[in-house]
Amino acid sequence: MKKYVLLLIVTLFLGGCNNANSMEDVFHKEMKSLEDVDDYSLIKKVEEDNIILFTSYIQEDEENNNQIKIGHFNKTDSGWVWDKTANCNGKWSGTLENMPYLWCGTLTEPRHEKVYVGDTEAKMIEVDGGVKRVWYHLSENENEEIKVVFTDGSEEWLKEVIK
Repeated sequence: MKKYVLLLIVTLFLGGCNNANSMEDVFHKEMKSLEDVDDYSLIKKVEEDNIILFTSYIQEDEENNNQIKIGHFNKTDSGWVWDKTANCNGKWSGTLENMPYLWCGTLTEPRHEKVYVGDTEAKMIEVDGGVKRVWYHLSENENEEIKVVFTDGSEEWLKEVIK
């Protein structure tokens, strides 16, 4: 009986070791390895999209400090890999190296209700106590139109594709 219990404990331990390389673990490891980053903060993890929202602080870069960034991760056979990053502080930004393309931005006005990237509503994450809302969308289209819908139903193009 003791052998079975010991075998079960060893099996669970070894199985747990294989799963220790989570998306969040990779995020912290990568951030700590960046010599120029003095501090960072994980804001939100969205596991279903393999997304982590974060800020970073670099002493020599006061202009860009604490700007909201988004990291996208891929799961491979050997574990999680940080795939791409976008700065989400403007109305819109895109990271177009490879698919899925990452679109994001920040809204600060309460009258901004939704953001559409192409025909798809972007996902929103409230930050700073709801004062800011970061939106993001993963897309297979590298040239998306982006519009914001206001609470009164009117719309404004953030990025329009000229055809």
